[in-house]
Amino acid sequence: MISITPEEVKLFAEFIHARSGIVLNSTKAYLLESRLGPLLDEYGAKSFAEFFYAGYRSEEWEARVVDAISTHETSFFRDQRPFELLQAKILPEFFGKRQNGSDPTPPRLQIWSAACSTGQEVYSLAMIIAELLGDEMKRWHITITGTDISDVAIKKAQKGLYTRYEVERGVPLGLCRKYFESQGELLKVRADLRAMTVFNKTNLLAAPEGPGVYDIILCRNVAIYFNQKNRRRLFQTMATCLRSEGVLIIGSTESIFGISDRFIRNESCNTIYFQKGRE
Repeated sequence: MISITPEEVKLFAEFIHARSGIVLNSTKAYLLESRLGPLLDEYGAKSFAEFFYAGYRSEEWEARVVDAISTHETSFFRDQRPFELLQAKILPEFFGKRQNGSDPTPPRLQIWSAACSTGQEVYSLAMIIAELLGDEMKRWHITITGTDISDVAIKKAQKGLYTRYEVERGVPLGLCRKYFESQGELLKVRADLRAMTVFNKTNLLAAPEGPGVYDIILCRNVAIYFNQKNRRRLFQTMATCLRSEGVLIIGSTESIFGISDRFIRNESCNTIYFQKGRE
């Protein structure tokens, strides 16, 4: 394996931070070596600097580098407690308010799964919603938007096609039989669940989609990769995109204390979540 020099670490760290917000430093040399090494071989580069200057102006090269560095670790119903919170409290309360309202139009629900990786979080949400609403789901306009900075991850998420191991390690057997269909050695998410999903490539530090678009946002285990300035920028985006009193769920080890004052901290089902204050 080709070793990376401190100067090359700095070169890539500055580039990756500018393109994605991900912070890398000298302690991450091993990460750059292991994840970018195969690309060096592919480009026939004899050093990381040669690899950088051979392609850094290319959008395709940029996308592949950012994809290689991005963390894609995910699974269905990963870190179970946020899903228990959604199933036991957040979603039932939301459904009750919308169904009992005076608005004659079909009720709507819009959820954003930020940094959704290969889509397991999105489809986990879809299964919970289907379980809660049953046949009533047909009356609703539901959109779960999954975004990620990785082209490769988004393409897999759009297909909704997973190995049996990927599904069975996180999805209870009953839900697996109910919401997945066999395609050879793989399992595909049922069509009606896929119909409520949208996947887009998105840089979370770019301009938000629009004010007050979403009822619920999940942005878990993302801010830990950003510096303080970009964390503030990230949660400003989250606040802008949420409707008044909308819900934000972040990672269990993350906090917005001292970063944003636009959310009210709540706790239920042994899980902390945040609600956007009235403005």
